[in-house]
Amino acid sequence: MAAKDKKAFYADIQNNVQVRHPKFGLGKVLLRVGEDENSKAFVRFQEEGEKKLALKYAKLVRDVVDDSPADDDASKN
Repeated sequence: MAAKDKKAFYADIQNNVQVRHPKFGLGKVLLRVGEDENSKAFVRFQEEGEKKLALKYAKLVRDVVDDSPADDDASKN
């Protein structure tokens, strides 16, 4: 993966986002430190507690939560 691609990947790992890790499962980013390939994230996982992870090794994926309203909610207005 090119350095430019890595930066783009790390861009979506920000404070207060929900993430998924292959071993630790679902978690929330408490704090991200740094903007380059040496950046780290402090993540609170549901089962494993808090971990400090180097983003270039962590294989974190942002877990997309659907916050859009249901279709029937829109029809009530």
